[in-house]
Formats: sequence, C-alpha cells, structure tokens
Amino acid sequence: MDLADLLDRPQDVVTWQIDEHDLVALVPELSTRIRQLEALRVRLVQEAAIRGAITLTGASSAVGWLAESSKLIPGHATRMMSLGADLDRFPHVKSSFDNGDIDIEQVRSIIGLLLKVPDYTSDIKNSADGGVFDDPTAECTDQCTKYLLANGARENAEETRRRVAGLASMLQPDDTTPPDDENEKLNEFFASRTAGGRLRVKGHFDKVTGEQLMTALSALSKPQPGRGTTNGQREPDPRSAPQRRADAFADIVRHYLDTGAAPGEGGERPHMTVFVGLGDLANASNGTGTEPEETSADGAHRDTVASPFQDPQHRDPQHKGSGRRDASFIRRGPAWMPWLGPIGLRLAVTLSCDASITPIVMDDDGNPLDVGRTTRTIPRRLRRALDARDCGCAFPGCGRPAAWTDGHHIHHWSNGGETKLSNLVLLCRFHHTLIHKGDWHVHIGDDQHPWFTPPNWIDHERKPIPAHNRSQLPLAC
Repeated sequence: MDLADLLDRPQDVVTWQIDEHDLVALVPELSTRIRQLEALRVRLVQEAAIRGAITLTGASSAVGWLAESSKLIPGHATRMMSLGADLDRFPHVKSSFDNGDIDIEQVRSIIGLLLKVPDYTSDIKNSADGGVFDDPTAECTDQCTKYLLANGARENAEETRRRVAGLASMLQPDDTTPPDDENEKLNEFFASRTAGGRLRVKGHFDKVTGEQLMTALSALSKPQPGRGTTNGQREPDPRSAPQRRADAFADIVRHYLDTGAAPGEGGERPHMTVFVGLGDLANASNGTGTEPEETSADGAHRDTVASPFQDPQHRDPQHKGSGRRDASFIRRGPAWMPWLGPIGLRLAVTLSCDASITPIVMDDDGNPLDVGRTTRTIPRRLRRALDARDCGCAFPGCGRPAAWTDGHHIHHWSNGGETKLSNLVLLCRFHHTLIHKGDWHVHIGDDQHPWFTPPNWIDHERKPIPAHNRSQLPLAC
C-alpha cells in the first residue's frame, strides 16, 4: 500500500485491513514524512513573516497568529519563528531537516551549538596571525555540522542532545562562564508542604551534583527481592522505580542525621524529637493503642495548640475518674513534628526505638512543665556489638546493611524495656514498621540471636525463623 493513498484521507484509513508487512513499512515512512511536513511548516511560517503576510490576518504579532492558527502554545510558536531565521544561516542543517533526516528537536539542539561556535573560537588564531586555521569559526562550524548531521540521521533527539553537550564541553574555553548544566550557582531545591500533609520536593542541579545524587541513589534504589514480603521468601520487589528512589533518598537523609556529622542547629545537632505522652506511647507499644499518635523531627520546637475537641475530663476536675469522655473525639494527647505537623502513634513508637529522645512534659493547656535532657537510647559501643551480631537487618530474607537499620527494642523502653543486647535487634525501616504492626514477633532465643515468629496466615504452626544472617540454621522445632 502506498503512503500517498493513506495521506489523501487519513481519517478514513481502516488499519485492520492493512497487510502486516505494509504496517511495519508504513510507520517509518510516515515518520519521515511527518518530519518533512514539520520542516515545510517552518519554511512557510518564515516566508509569511518575511513577506508581512501575517498582517492580512489582523493578528497583533506573528507569534500570536502562529499559536492561534496552529494550536501551538506561545512558547513553541516563539521557538518555531526564531528557528526559521536561524536555519537560513546553516543551509546544510536546513537541507537535512527538509529531507526528513532529523526532526525539529534535533535541529534546535544542533543550531543551538552552532550559534555558540563564534564565542568558542574567538580566542583561536587564524593562519594570518600565525595559527593553523584559515577561518577558525567557519571550519569549526563545518566540522561540527557534518559530525552532528551524520549521527543525527540514525539517532533520536536525546542522543543528539548528548552529542551536542559533549561537543560544547570540549569546545568551550576554560576561562568562560560554565554552561548552565555545569553552573552550580543555578541549582535550586524546593520543599513545600501539601494540603494533605505530605512534603513535595522538586529541583534541578548541575551535572556534578546530579551525578553525585544519582550515584548515591543507585545502589540504594536497586530492587531488593524479599524486601516487601513477610514470609521470608525472596519474592520480587513490589516497589516501582520512583518508590525505590524515594526510599533510597529517605535512607540517605536518615543515615546523614544518624552519623552526627550534621552542623548544629539551635545549639545542638539535628535529631529526632518525640513529643508524645508516655502513657500513650506505652499503650501503643503494648498493642492497645487504637490509632497512631504523633511526633516531632530534626530538633526544632513544636507548636502546641489546644484542641477544639478537648476532653472535658482533662479540663474539669469534677470529671476526673468518671471514665466519661462526653463531647470529645480525642483519643489521646497531641504530638507534632516541627515541619510537617502531626504523625501517627505507631510511627512515634517506631521512631522512639533508636533515636535521640527529648521528653517534654506538657500540661492540659499545652504549656511545657519540664524538659528532660536529650539521651541516646543505644550507645555507640552497644550499637557496634549489635551490628556485629546481626550483620544488618535481621528480618528473614532481608539483610539490608547495618548502616541503614534501626535498633529496635523488643520490649519497648516506654514499658521498662532495657537498652541491652538481649533486648535489641537491627531492622531496616520497612521491617521495623512491619514488626510494630504486630503480625510478626521477634524474640531473642536461647542462642542469644533474634528469632522471628510469622503470623498464622503464613504459618499456622507459627514456627520461629532465624535471623537473616543465620538463615542456614534449621528452623526451631
């Protein structure tokens, strides 16, 4: 089937009637024709602008006319108008574009470089001044054009952009302002709280910073078979690539704060501060809490606000001991993070396992009565011993490196649990949260190593499973 027949009335083409061999032949042919038509549009627009024909339409500007008549966004229309004028300066690029060998994005990349060649070669002497080039700018332009067009004919726009960037880095004099992609002064990072309480981040970085970030994320964001399963088997990682990168970024931030290398803020190192009633925390760690409570992070102060649903028995002495909670929807005392506000009690319990804890006692009106001293629940020596025993996340099938784990109190410290080796186990953030949900249980066995008891929906006999680094051991009888 001939492509011209399809283009006569493309809306009437019945694709299922086309032969398979014709289908695979028509698509690349049509793609070439689309590139040729795009080039033709650029030429027509340029000619209309030169002749002043756009004034016949009554449009206030050429860009406005093009955007309106072609359904283009103004930015795209502006770039198309300027592209037509630039193409006249580079006839070889124009010819390649007209033939459909390269598309409009490749043309923009190539011309963007060629326009900078005069600046790149301004300090190069020509042969008349003792140099080796008759016309450095013309010769460099010609060489770059041939190189980029030859490769552009067989590659896509992204690959062409990479070639252009490589040439720019090789041609640019060392003493000039670095290109935008290498200029660290243009780096920006935005962090804003959403209406739903999450943190949205966006930004852009120079190549060096970007490379460092991608290198740091690479190893931590690889799929981890068995990470998302709870039966100890090495099943595929269920997380998407964006989810793995988000988890990796969170691990990097946590590790940085845990090392204690961060500069001081407000006279002390940044650390996690948990604002939560001790009774609420104890209830949650016992599994009696009904809903998650809330915390504070990074060592900043918390805004304490009286609740509009304040429990009357906390206010009125005559209600004390009555057991009534009339007109109250509050299940427990409030807790907050300084940047993002309240979080759940379950998360507060998880955070309190292995962090710098600053207990702050509040009265019913939210006034601080006493501020305890900051203490680290797991001393460094004990942490080293814990690392040596568990060799990373102890959960069966995980084994995440020790540097990226928390020290979990098996018998929670808020319930009198001691900070000692026989009451601690290393868990990655995912499995730490899993243990706090209560389906899985962990205990220190007679061999003084962690053993994990699965829920009955995984094993109805609930046979304990050894820690990951001791998975070669036989299961307990």
